[in-house]
Amino acid sequence: MKKLFLFIAAISLFYFGCTDVATNSINQPVNSSKKMIQLPAKSAPSSKSGLTIASATGLSVSQKINGAIGDILFLSGNYTTLSGNKIFAIATLIIPSGAFNGRQTLTMACDNTYAGLDFSPSMTFNKSLYLTLSFTGLDLKSMGVTNSNVGFYYVDDSGNYTPIPNSGVFVDLKAGALTVIAAQIDHFSRYAFAH
Repeated sequence: MKKLFLFIAAISLFYFGCTDVATNSINQPVNSSKKMIQLPAKSAPSSKSGLTIASATGLSVSQKINGAIGDILFLSGNYTTLSGNKIFAIATLIIPSGAFNGRQTLTMACDNTYAGLDFSPSMTFNKSLYLTLSFTGLDLKSMGVTNSNVGFYYVDDSGNYTPIPNSGVFVDLKAGALTVIAAQIDHFSRYAFAH
């Protein structure tokens, strides 16, 4: 019941908007037939691009977590594209008790070029973490995204895509929405929607 409440709260915040921030960037791998889903450019010329929130550090959240207890990381943000559309992003990461030993500051950051997230520090977990991530307002039809060709992947620096076990990847072409539910995160790195 608690997980359902958190998910509903996360989706509600996602649709009601957020504030502004600069973000990190994932490079598109070159040696793969898959392609990460690109976010449209931001409307106003700025040295900051991509998703934003009121912070100079970008759309990210960092929190010191006791691995024996666990916790939840949550982030959300939106921006206006050159064509005047709003792009929204929301993510919830559930860290179960016993996921890792000791205390660690965990960071979840939204990419400013692709529909993905980057996690740090680099680490592997004793128990899987569960990520729910949504992007809304994308022109998925023009990108050739369909229900049958999109997935959620770990993307390594060599351009290899590894599918991530999850409870579902959903595409809503009318809303321009991509959602992955309960993606199983066993190590921190970068993850993205691709087709």
